[in-house]
Amino acid sequence: MSAIAVGAALAIAVTASIMKDRRHGEGALGEVLVSGDGRTITILNSRASCQQDPPQLVASESRDSVTLELKERDVDLRPQCNRLDEQITTTLQSPLGTRRLVDAGNGWTIAPFDQKRLANPRCLPPGYAPATHVQWSDSSQHDLLPPFIRTRSSGPAWTRFYHRASEKASLSITQIAEKLTMSTAGTPESIHGWIGGLTPNSNNTVTWTNGTYTFIVSTTDQDLHEAELLRIAEQLTR
Repeated sequence: MSAIAVGAALAIAVTASIMKDRRHGEGALGEVLVSGDGRTITILNSRASCQQDPPQLVASESRDSVTLELKERDVDLRPQCNRLDEQITTTLQSPLGTRRLVDAGNGWTIAPFDQKRLANPRCLPPGYAPATHVQWSDSSQHDLLPPFIRTRSSGPAWTRFYHRASEKASLSITQIAEKLTMSTAGTPESIHGWIGGLTPNSNNTVTWTNGTYTFIVSTTDQDLHEAELLRIAEQLTR
């Protein structure tokens, strides 16, 4: 994405031959959301649509920490299998509270995004609704849009996806709990008095920061005009 300087996009390597790898525990890469009551943990996971057994998010709780593992079997990376991004959740026995959330894959402490701090869209384009299963119509667009791989120093972030009732997801709203460096590319815009930018290309994107959060509203819907994208951005509210 040219609107901001961020880390690498979430991607899966595929080969021309059938590759199957039995994995017993993977880290919770990407964005992580904790519910308002602290008991539900949600991540966005990418997998092959023809994978028979869906992955499971498993939480191991102790007094001081909660460790997340993404468990999968028979990972199918055949090129003919479209990639499917989906939200998967796990419910804790007790609220997360002040306990550390740990990535089983690398031992890093995860900084989850607090659902209570999400800014919500007060308006969506006609026919658009939230999507929990995300399958981009063009897989190349997937690599250009959120969610991003989070690094150890990244601030908490969460992306919500929306689609028209009969179509695949084509609108995303990302909120990142840090001020990211803005690019000079695109058209300058003011969002609630804060300096932002509109980058019109194959992925129309509005990006701005209020000093505490960085917001990204993106679409691959060529029928979604720039004015509508700006209206979504202007009407995000907590």
